[in-house]
Amino acid sequence: MSINYKLFNNVKAVLFDFDDTLVDFSSKAKEALDAVSKDIYTYIKENYQQEININIIRKLVEEESRKLDSQGEYNRNKWWENILKSLNIVHIDKSQLYDWTSLYWSIASQTEPYEDAKEIIEYLDSKGYKLGLVTNSDGEGGNKSSRLRTFPLIDKFDLILIAGEGGIRPKPNLEPFIISCEKLSVEPSSCVFVGDEPVKDCLAAKKANMISVLIDREGKVKDAELYADFVLSSLKQLEEFL
Repeated sequence: MSINYKLFNNVKAVLFDFDDTLVDFSSKAKEALDAVSKDIYTYIKENYQQEININIIRKLVEEESRKLDSQGEYNRNKWWENILKSLNIVHIDKSQLYDWTSLYWSIASQTEPYEDAKEIIEYLDSKGYKLGLVTNSDGEGGNKSSRLRTFPLIDKFDLILIAGEGGIRPKPNLEPFIISCEKLSVEPSSCVFVGDEPVKDCLAAKKANMISVLIDREGKVKDAELYADFVLSSLKQLEEFL
């Protein structure tokens, strides 16, 4: 994709998504979902005497988590409840749902920063850009604030906004993007938003009149140019025009 460098002449702030943009969340989330799948399988066998293949449970967990995440449902308790309902298991003990959510986050929260994440934050900070983090809530049972504090360069950010908390609607709603610009005292057109989600991050940022950059590390996003102004395979490439 060719880059119109003039678009970046007036950039004053660079905002980032967190999961799968600055840290590798998907790898740990996959491990976490597998652990919950095994526990759900054991729970069903012990409490309902149902014979069911664990691979069926794994498939249900994967499909339901993907669907609800895309819909902006971050309450993992709801994920597990829906999975059991699809197996005609109702009236689930709420404490059991919380146990699975705790198990999930005990694994999924152990994320590691991408190497290029640390490099680009230090680079942009040295250039004097205002830096922001705009990320969605982890939902009930999660703790996004705690996870953000583990990021090694969190003190470099001028703004940290968790959408879906404090009355702010989650992405892809435009509200968190607009509020972020207001808090940083910059116009949306002077902001670059960097994220890995085509719709929740990039298309929403474009609608908010920001310059949107999609990080597609593995080249998996189909028709990526329809969602973002620019598509990059690494954060390091941001140095070419910022």
